[in-house]
Amino acid sequence: MSSARLSLHVGRATLRAEAVRTGVVTWAGEASYAQLSELADAIARLVAEAPSGYRRLTAVLDRPPAQVRTLSDLPPVKARHLAALVAQQSGRFFRKNGRALVTDAAWVGKAAPGVARAAAVEEPLVEAIATGARAAGLWLETIAPVDQHTLTLLPHSERESRERAARRRTRRLAFATCALWLMVGALFWGRLLWERRAVERELAALRQPLAAVLEARRELRDAETTLNAIAAAERDRGLSLGLLAAVTGALPDSSVFTSFAWNADGSGVLAGGARHATDVVARLDRLGSLAGVRLGGPVVREPIAGRDWERFTILFGREQGAGSRDQGGSGS
Repeated sequence: MSSARLSLHVGRATLRAEAVRTGVVTWAGEASYAQLSELADAIARLVAEAPSGYRRLTAVLDRPPAQVRTLSDLPPVKARHLAALVAQQSGRFFRKNGRALVTDAAWVGKAAPGVARAAAVEEPLVEAIATGARAAGLWLETIAPVDQHTLTLLPHSERESRERAARRRTRRLAFATCALWLMVGALFWGRLLWERRAVERELAALRQPLAAVLEARRELRDAETTLNAIAAAERDRGLSLGLLAAVTGALPDSSVFTSFAWNADGSGVLAGGARHATDVVARLDRLGSLAGVRLGGPVVREPIAGRDWERFTILFGREQGAGSRDQGGSGS
C-alpha cells in the first residue's frame, strides 16, 4: 500500500479530508452537504483541492451515519460466514429506515467466544462515496466505521465490481501461466530436437572412423587367432616329430609300422608288422612317452620275404579321438 493517501471522514452532514504521507497530515479540508444527492459532488470538489500525487482514498464513517453493534449469542460459524449471517438478519440487528443496508461483522476473539462486532450503513450513502471517489479519479481502498477499521462497508456494486476484476485477473494470470508453460514446453522440445540432431550429426561424422576402428579390431583378432593357431600347430608338430622319433628308435630290428595316428590328448594307434608283436609292445611300454600301450586286436601271422611276421595293431592312451594326426609308415 502506498504511504500517500487521502483520508475522508464522513458525518451526517459534514466532510473532512486529510492528506496523509508517511503518517504525517500535510493538508486538511472540510465541506458540508445538505442532502444525500449532493454527497458525491461534495466529495469530488473537496478532494480536488488536495495536493497532487494522491491516488488512494480511505473513507471513515462517523456515528451516525454508521451503526455499530456488539452481537452475542451467535452461532459458532466461520469468520467468512459471519458477515453473510449478519447481512441476512440485518433488520434484526440494525435500524433500516426503509433503506437497504450494507453490513459487515467480525468475531471479537477467543477472549469473548460467541461475541462479534458488526456495523451497518445505508447503501445509498456508501454508493455516493464510491461515486465521488470515481469522479475525482481516486481508488477507494475501503469504507469503515470510525474506530472499527477491520470492518468493511463497501457498497454491493463496488464489491461485485472488484470481484469481477479479481476473477479477470485470475483468468489472465491462469492464461499467462498456461502460455508460459506452453512456451517452456515448446522451448524444451525444440532444444531436445536440436540436441538430438546435433548428436545424430556427431554420430554420422564418427560412423566411418568407428567402422574403420571396428574393422581394424576384427583384423587384429583374426590375426591373433591365426598366430595362435600357427603356434599351436608348431607345438603339436614338434611333439609329433619328437614322439615319432622316439617310437621309431624304440622299435626292434626286423619291424615295420605302416601307419601311426596320434591325438593331442596322448591317445593313438600304431599299425605295422614285426617278427614278434609282443616285443614291440614291451619296447613301446618301456619308452615312457606312451601310456596304456596294448594290442588292439589279434596278431595276424603272414609270411614276408620267406619269414613269418606278425601283423599287429597297437593302441595307446585312454581313448582314440577324432582329429588324429597320421604319420606315414616307416620301418627298421
